[in-house]
Amino acid sequence: MSLRHLLAPRSIAIIGASDRPGSIGEIVMNSLRSLEYDGPVFPINPKYPTLLGYNCFASLDDLSEVPDVTAICLNGASALREMTHLARIGARAAVMYDGGFAEAGEEGQRQQEQLLSLAQKAGIAVCGPNCMGIVNLVDGSSTYKLPILNGRALRGNIGLISQSGSITIGLLSDTRRFGFSHVVSAGNEAVVTAGDYVNFLVDDENTEIIALFLEAVRHPGKFKAALLKAARAGKPVVVLKVGNSRRAMEAVASHTGGLAGEARVFSELLKSLGAIEVTSLDEMTEILAAFQAKRLPHGDRIAVVTGSGGHTELVLDTVDRAALNLPPMQAHELELMRAAIGHFAGDGNPLDAWGAGDVSTNLRMALQHFSASPDYDAVVLCNENNENSAIGRSELACTVFAQSAAMSEKPHYLLNTRPGLMHSGNLELLRGAGAAMLGGVRQGLSAIDALARWSCKDLQPTEMPVHTGHNVLTAMGARKMVNEYDAKALLREFGVPCVPELLTDEFKACLEAAERFGWPVVLKVASDEIPHKTEAGLVVLNIHDSSELQKAWNLLCERCVALRVSSDRLLVQKMVRGGIEVFLGIKRDPAWGHVLAFGVGGILIELIDEVELRLMPASEAQVRQMLTLGRAGKLLQGFRGKPAGDIEALVHCTLAVCKFVVACGDSLEEMDLNPILVLPQGQGCLVVDALIKANP
Repeated sequence: MSLRHLLAPRSIAIIGASDRPGSIGEIVMNSLRSLEYDGPVFPINPKYPTLLGYNCFASLDDLSEVPDVTAICLNGASALREMTHLARIGARAAVMYDGGFAEAGEEGQRQQEQLLSLAQKAGIAVCGPNCMGIVNLVDGSSTYKLPILNGRALRGNIGLISQSGSITIGLLSDTRRFGFSHVVSAGNEAVVTAGDYVNFLVDDENTEIIALFLEAVRHPGKFKAALLKAARAGKPVVVLKVGNSRRAMEAVASHTGGLAGEARVFSELLKSLGAIEVTSLDEMTEILAAFQAKRLPHGDRIAVVTGSGGHTELVLDTVDRAALNLPPMQAHELELMRAAIGHFAGDGNPLDAWGAGDVSTNLRMALQHFSASPDYDAVVLCNENNENSAIGRSELACTVFAQSAAMSEKPHYLLNTRPGLMHSGNLELLRGAGAAMLGGVRQGLSAIDALARWSCKDLQPTEMPVHTGHNVLTAMGARKMVNEYDAKALLREFGVPCVPELLTDEFKACLEAAERFGWPVVLKVASDEIPHKTEAGLVVLNIHDSSELQKAWNLLCERCVALRVSSDRLLVQKMVRGGIEVFLGIKRDPAWGHVLAFGVGGILIELIDEVELRLMPASEAQVRQMLTLGRAGKLLQGFRGKPAGDIEALVHCTLAVCKFVVACGDSLEEMDLNPILVLPQGQGCLVVDALIKANP
């Protein structure tokens, strides 16, 4: 189905139209007049010959043409009946405002499924139900159920898609710094989903930035493909996803009928596809405002100019907490600047340009220096701006800054140190010079950093390959859990290095293996029935001789009987000393597929809740980068005099694991390799324990 009819309609019908003030039909018709929409408008209501200056029709059958989009201003049951009518006349798009569908329980879910089936068979693109509708501020079309009073003031370069109607209301309420090409209140997304809207807006020449407010992703495949398309087109997508806390997840389920995905996995998806993730509306707002600057930063090195030592210290504290990059001036430049403008504290970034008090001269010199210096990528001026200020304040700083922005090859941002401040005159001055106005030290500087990381990202995303060959887990039969011995046997076939071991039901063979491996050894029970052996007392470590091995053998056999474990074989392993314990895990996310996790291993895995994630299958470059991050990465690189681990061996091990995962397909639910012992450089690494959870 085509979204052109829904998002850029050339004609609009309004079923249930009325001139009652505040009714959806009245609002839509008046908005279309305000927007100067030049296409045919067809109010439909048998009670009226005309409505608000438009000819009114008794039914869809009376129209001279099939409308591009139909706004259905009726309740759920009546709306579904009208959908049947739309299908009969060959309509291509509709907007359903009413709630009471999937967000309202079983009966509502049944009605939403009925709506989906009807729309798919007829090829009707439906926005909603439980939505506010759509406004196209470029073409002047609207099915949005709040009054559009000033379309010109709302118009801009951002395509907004929100599953919450109130979020669209809030963002439309202040368009002083940016405006919108399209605004979509998507509601339940029974038919058309966020991915479909993103896909359309990527192709729209009037949309330069896409902003998303999501409660749930209802069609993961479409969503991922749309982000991939945006990344390839170089069009930024800014995403605010809510519903990550336990209470929020419950609220999402009751509000939209969707399910919130796992937050860490979703964040990794966005990162891997070049989208910008934000965690709050103020963060989103500042990023959208920062994108209005004529130029993008080509690096994360920010230069800040202030007018006081207090502002300098405030910025430095904020930068330290947010881990932003404000490089100090080089020593010789610092001395030259002090000689030119007078004394100032600090290392020159932020630069207190008050100096000797000649602000006009000093500010120009500071801005010229940062614009010309190869050590900085963006220029920021801290300068409070607000309408109707009760105190007098020179506007000279904004004028000087605008002049610098117009002449510079670097992006310029005027930063109010508090959110919410605005001066429309200065805003227009900056806009004309290609600069942007931001609010809040943390929010504004973080927005610049986000733009820098987005513009500098060397992103060449590729489609995820799908395994179509033989599933290697079928050899395990209908087992939901695969014990470590059988799991490592499978992994060895793919080149995953594992600790030397033997599974046997004879003590003599166990003793011979221990002597062959070399003491000390470990003795374990290998059973699908008890995946967590240590907690059950089914592991004996540090066995140094045959006597200790016999005691451990007898102990584990007794415990197996007591716990009714059916295994009659025990696993003897070489106990490898030294090295760094890390963890590799695989989890199949129901929405996004297999995810690779990496972190500190052994008993610390539960204490240090820190993992790096990568969507599968991961490239060698992604694996190498992942293994350098977090606490585990620091340990591998050598920490406090400890030798560095054999990272190269771990890279090859991880890539072998990735091949195994692809070969398993969806039958692999989870896998833990913990610990993996990474020996010093040149000595390799060994998987000590492994566990597979299958989906037979």
